[in-house]
Amino acid sequence: MKTRIRELRLEKNLTQQTLAKSLGVNQTTLSKIESGLATPDAMLLISLSNFFHVSTDYILYLSEERLNADSLLADNMHRLKKYQHLISLYQKMTPKQQKDFYTFVCSMLGIDETM
Repeated sequence: MKTRIRELRLEKNLTQQTLAKSLGVNQTTLSKIESGLATPDAMLLISLSNFFHVSTDYILYLSEERLNADSLLADNMHRLKKYQHLISLYQKMTPKQQKDFYTFVCSMLGIDETM
């Protein structure tokens, strides 16, 4: 089965290793899928679709349309609700909890806290 996974990965300048790690699969599996020796299962196909913000049909060459407007809007609304929920949780924290949370997130992302 031919897929657009390699093409999408290269557009984002990602290595197979980096993409595999982001998706929670091993690099060998991804390599086999990209070379047509294996087929992605439904869950991986959905993960790829979400990761690259394209439809599963686009990945599988069933459509030339990356993502229709309704899907894009629904995805953005879902993300917005998650962000709003996280912000409301943050706002309920004490100032010390907020500072500790900020420090934790910065350390996880490897960014300087002073930004």
